[in-house]
Amino acid sequence: MTIVVMGKFQTLIHHLSGKRVIKRMRIVWEEEHMKQRRLKVFAASLILLSGFVILVLAMTKKESMRELTPVKLIANAETMDNQNVQLVGAISEESTQWNGDEFKLTFAVRELEDTETEHKGIKTVNVIYHKLKPDNFIDGGNVFVEGKYDAQQNLIVANKVTTKCASKYEEAESVKTTDGSS
Repeated sequence: MTIVVMGKFQTLIHHLSGKRVIKRMRIVWEEEHMKQRRLKVFAASLILLSGFVILVLAMTKKESMRELTPVKLIANAETMDNQNVQLVGAISEESTQWNGDEFKLTFAVRELEDTETEHKGIKTVNVIYHKLKPDNFIDGGNVFVEGKYDAQQNLIVANKVTTKCASKYEEAESVKTTDGSS
């Protein structure tokens, strides 16, 4: 009997409103479905865009370190305290201490230009590095240090130390100048 009632109900709807109502109901349903899909696509796009912006900001903040020389770092010690810095200089002579058991390298960095500045009262910046000692790490060699600066101790706790072999660069420059291609 339920089937008959259902059948009569469908027949009644079909006779009363015809195919227009059914077509209109289908159109309204499709429009609502499309609105929901657009909303889902918009929400997903917004989430992806927000994630991308957060990632870019985080990477920019992490990579935005000021590259300084020892003199500039000491002069700006208060503002650079507890900040990530990049220090460029030379390894001070007789300042290197390496403990292979603890993987602890300590040294001081001075200005690149003049080895005499250390004796004229310009201080060096001390560095502690808790990883393997880099290749070509020699007193007087050029060094690039990244890490967090502690102004009270005039110390950088380094997370990256890169050395350059000055003799290789000097050889390359002398070959350039003798070739006449400078």
